[in-house]
Amino acid sequence: MRELKSHPDILLVDHLQDVAQRASKLIIELRPYLQLCIRPEDIARAAFIAGCTHDFGKAKRQFQDYIHGGKGKDKDHAAISSVFTFIVASQVFGQKPRPTRLLPFACAYAVNRHHGLLCNLEEAFEEASIEHQIKVARGNIDERIWDFVMRCEPLDLTLRFADYRKQFEGITAQQITECFQKFGQLLRQKADEANPSESWLVDLYFALLLVVSTLTEADVACVIQAPEPKQAVSLDPERICQYASEQPQASISFQELRKRAWEEIQRAVKEPDTSAFRLTLPTGLGKTLMGLYFSAAVQRKHEDVQRSQPVIYALPYLSIIEQATDVARRVFPRDETGVSVIQHHGLSFPESKSDEEANFEKARFALEDWDADLVVTTFDQLFYSFLANDRGFIRRFFRLPGAVLLLDEVQTIPARLIPAVDTLLQRMREKLGVEIVYMTATHPPFLKAAKSLVQNAESYFQQLERTRLRLQLEPIKFSDYASQLGDWLRERKGKKLLIVANTIRSARDLFVHLAKLKEDEAEFQNLKLFHLSGSVVPIERLRRIKEIRKLIRSEPEAWIGVVSTQCVEAGVDLDMDEAVRDFAPWDSLLQICGRANRFGKRQCADVWVYRWIDDADENQREFHSYIYDSIFTDAALKVLKNRAEVTEGEYLTVQQEYVRELEERLSPEASKEILRAALAWRFDDLDFKKLFRGQEEAWKVPLFCVADQTADYLKNVASELWSSKNLDAALDLLDRLCASEKLFGPLEGFLQVKSESVCQQLKSLENLPARRKRFAFIKLLQPMLQAYTISVPVRQLEDLSYGRITEWFLYLSQSGYRKLNAICDINSDDEDQRVSDQIV
Repeated sequence: MRELKSHPDILLVDHLQDVAQRASKLIIELRPYLQLCIRPEDIARAAFIAGCTHDFGKAKRQFQDYIHGGKGKDKDHAAISSVFTFIVASQVFGQKPRPTRLLPFACAYAVNRHHGLLCNLEEAFEEASIEHQIKVARGNIDERIWDFVMRCEPLDLTLRFADYRKQFEGITAQQITECFQKFGQLLRQKADEANPSESWLVDLYFALLLVVSTLTEADVACVIQAPEPKQAVSLDPERICQYASEQPQASISFQELRKRAWEEIQRAVKEPDTSAFRLTLPTGLGKTLMGLYFSAAVQRKHEDVQRSQPVIYALPYLSIIEQATDVARRVFPRDETGVSVIQHHGLSFPESKSDEEANFEKARFALEDWDADLVVTTFDQLFYSFLANDRGFIRRFFRLPGAVLLLDEVQTIPARLIPAVDTLLQRMREKLGVEIVYMTATHPPFLKAAKSLVQNAESYFQQLERTRLRLQLEPIKFSDYASQLGDWLRERKGKKLLIVANTIRSARDLFVHLAKLKEDEAEFQNLKLFHLSGSVVPIERLRRIKEIRKLIRSEPEAWIGVVSTQCVEAGVDLDMDEAVRDFAPWDSLLQICGRANRFGKRQCADVWVYRWIDDADENQREFHSYIYDSIFTDAALKVLKNRAEVTEGEYLTVQQEYVRELEERLSPEASKEILRAALAWRFDDLDFKKLFRGQEEAWKVPLFCVADQTADYLKNVASELWSSKNLDAALDLLDRLCASEKLFGPLEGFLQVKSESVCQQLKSLENLPARRKRFAFIKLLQPMLQAYTISVPVRQLEDLSYGRITEWFLYLSQSGYRKLNAICDINSDDEDQRVSDQIV
């Protein structure tokens, strides 16, 4: 008789026991942090039950035929497993008080969705679907599974599958569906109350996320034999303080402000407090190190707790994550401190530790699992872990209880999300022991309740004279502005100049105009031009930012012009002499001030603000109207309309006026609906792309760009994988790319990974089962492809001559990419130099 298997090389009984033990242990270790109205032990029991039963349906004949080499008809097992889960959990929790007695729904739902996206509750337990699964399974469940006995010693819980056999064999789809319909109605009723976040709904929601998180984590980990998550090493705050003291000095007045801020933060550390904190300081004072220092000091409070959790440093943009990661790794070199720092976002590439055999599955798992002491990530990755429908994000939710969240540039959080995000963050602080530190150069409305780490933040701004806003608020046609730009540049020969447009098109048109000036007029030949925007592939965009920084440092007298979109906002470490900004909300205007005269070493820098009219458009719209909600630009116009100039000392006063305007204009209803949807488990309404990136992002498609020879080679790999469906050929091509120093060079710098490491990780895939090998290979290839991928509005596709490898894999040829970005050899001394060797 063939053995019951869960996977080709794993016995079903072993997999269920291993997943259950791992999932429950993860929650048991979080007990000191969990302050829910559901006891931690009961949530751990729920995780154990879900782990024991999540693959129950694999005992049916149809799945066993498939796992032993059959075709796999009716092999789906999640739905029927969730029916058994519900029966088991109901026996364990049925007599408990509410909301603990509702845990069976969390267990069953987690199991039902453990292979797919989270969806609305009623959809997961739709009667016809459940009835079909019961019909398929009835009479086909292998008898041996009823002999399974699962034991969890720490929880004193024993599950004998035979105890639930009679009820399982007699249950109907109607009974299951009615239970979940009544439960769904209860959730919706509670969610529609005036303050649903103050009820037990939040506790049950967090319990659900913990069960989904630990089940997902344990299921994958037990298949790839990943080590158990390690306890975080606490960061040493004194080491951060010492590193900060060794940094280059700024101007005397600026240095005095830095010293004062450090002293205030060090005093704040000694004061016992349970509040969320905020650090509101001008750009350039060193908030990154100050925030890390305070986070490390807060983390020390947990040293006597059973399990130390990581510091999670979240930022809005990929362009600034590398900067923060580099700083963190310089402060905490791993070989010297033992502190592991990971950088995690959509373009992150995992690295195997040097003392371990390279294994891509385990390295990728550790990265996505946030198995580190300090995690540097994006707002997207963090917020999706508790407000999304994708288990891949929710999987790391168990890392949050007891963690320190350091949220930088919080003014960039979309306003439509602020009430929901802020509410859940505050509930996590109260109920999950999460510590929160907000950092910003402005003061968004939702930070009112957060305790300031510095006294009288206004005084820090009032003493600075690094920049001033020069407001030109009479609308001007874009073509008229461009025609006078040459004269403006002539007057600033030898300066570092930044021009920030609101749209990719207007940035490109300005760049083309300046490139033509450079080509046609001898006096502009020494102007070094750079173009940064969302139409430039990420790998090239980051390279240009590094090139600009290097040029500023190495050639103080160089004449530099950077034409960009908003991708240089919020933390990109550029220090320009003067800047121009098309009109935008106040926060965005202020961010550009942070890219000029950052350290106050030069005379006050002007930041010119215009209102460009798109005179190429028949409606003569202002460019800002294409990308910003009028609520924010109208509020900014109102507080600025009677001013011709705003000095840095006035920035915070204007910010406060702007906040008051927004509070009168913004409706919290959309965000409240997001919160209600989450608390009612209506996950179909939590489309994270629409929520976090706006509706306009939903109308964009990814477009791979053949920007250089490496990208061309990657396109061939993708073609073999998805078009020819030849995995072995794709593996061979990628192996050859990684073995070529010339081809892998651009990726090595961008992904921060050695080609040898990638070759070893590729080799580790050789002996995997076919399905796992393909999945792992796609995961390995993904960040390389994304390094050359941009997002393009669907309506713009018709203007591009793109190719297609599959229905969803679109690509732009090298000539098409050059045309899109108006790439030319303007900075080259050698007229024959090719584009791949260019700055632009």
